[in-house]
Amino acid sequence: MNVNPLIESLEKKFSIPVAQDEYDGKSDKYIIYTYEDERPVYFGDDKTLQDTAYLTVQLIVPKQFNYMNLKHQIRDELERMKFIVTDIRSFLSSAINGTNKIRRITFDVNYTDNH
Repeated sequence: MNVNPLIESLEKKFSIPVAQDEYDGKSDKYIIYTYEDERPVYFGDDKTLQDTAYLTVQLIVPKQFNYMNLKHQIRDELERMKFIVTDIRSFLSSAINGTNKIRRITFDVNYTDNH
């Protein structure tokens, strides 16, 4: 299953760069997404009828950025695209790994596709 086009459509919707796994650009606001798992979930007549992909989508913003509205807009857009948002977390990254100037807003989502 490939939900990349759905996630990548967030770039046009919010004018924020989107990349899979790692962002190498220069913007101080961006979205990265990672596939965590994909599995068949519904079977019939000895074949898979549905697959579900589990992803983590992260909004990365500067530490002082007021992210609350954007967080809810992204959640609403993911749900509009038929993702199920199971968890949203926000935290400042650790100074230990050199990223103490950013905030990560993490969305755990899944998407089920019919064959």
